Amino acid sequence: MESLDMADCINEICPWSGEPVQADSLTEFDGHVVGFCNPGCRDKFERAVQHFEEAKSVTV
Repeated sequence: MESLDMADCINEICPWSGEPVQADSLTEFDGHVVGFCNPGCRDKFERAVQHFEEAKSVTV
């Protein structure tokens, strides 16, 4: 996996907590680097996205 850089991060504030973004808590989403205040918030976001993607793939 390619290393993500704070310089490429599109946000300065964690969308979950409102705290400042940290370099060890970056992820890629929809072609953008998104930051979080800690790995726990990042992981929560990644799980939420995973569930959303799985829900989209279910046909009724």
